[in-house]
Amino acid sequence: MADRAVAVVTGAANGLGFGLVSSLVARNMSVVIADINREALSSAEQRLRAEDADVLAVRTDVTKSDSVEELAASTLDRFGRVDVVCLNAGVSMRGRAWELALADWRWIYDVNLFGVVHGVRAFVPALLKANAGHVVITASNSAVTALPALAPYVSSKHAVVAVAESLQHDLRGAGSDVRVSVVLPGAIRSAMADAVRNRPAEYGRASVSEDLARASRAYLDRFGADPREMADDILRHALDEHRFCIFTDPADAAMLVAHTEALRVGELPPVIAPVSQEVQ
Repeated sequence: MADRAVAVVTGAANGLGFGLVSSLVARNMSVVIADINREALSSAEQRLRAEDADVLAVRTDVTKSDSVEELAASTLDRFGRVDVVCLNAGVSMRGRAWELALADWRWIYDVNLFGVVHGVRAFVPALLKANAGHVVITASNSAVTALPALAPYVSSKHAVVAVAESLQHDLRGAGSDVRVSVVLPGAIRSAMADAVRNRPAEYGRASVSEDLARASRAYLDRFGADPREMADDILRHALDEHRFCIFTDPADAAMLVAHTEALRVGELPPVIAPVSQEVQ
């Protein structure tokens, strides 16, 4: 069994995922990095090895339960333990709710929601056995509001927050000390604008305007937060302060108040653009 703590991160090859990996390495943890993009995963592994990190790279398709189970098995086979599980993989597509194809909805839900479900089912039993550890789930600041042309993404992130809440209650009900944190990040520099390039063939081809993708890349490059800085803050709140809900920008919490108040009085919640309004 590994002498030091072991962390697993999905969607680890870039953006917040790689930021989390780098931050976990700085905490002297061994890391298991998982991503569907084989090339990007290999590049991330090489960068980490160049810094003498103890790293295992496992290509993983979080939409497949078997793939995530193999990730868990590989982690335990290599290290004999797991201490932190960051369920971070996520994708998005823009389009009106009735215009997006059913395959688009399924792809986004399979990654954003069922990627979390598969991670919970694959890793929580090992955490329960040790009666220790932490599950860190990436949602989005859009999970506390409604945004036009992003129905699958936003609704999947609402669901992810609910899963995290129920999971923590279930763990407490089982008498477990395993902790859960859910992160609602704002915009971050990442490859999210190009996520459709890694879409499995079974979901069919997606039609994405190159102009829209280019604009999204430019927005994230200009206004997105630094992934490592954001990751450092997230892990401090989660692992050190044991915070359940983590906003990367405290101003985003105001969206939750306005959203809930509108529902309380029977009104349609207004479209409140997050402080950083590009999706995560």
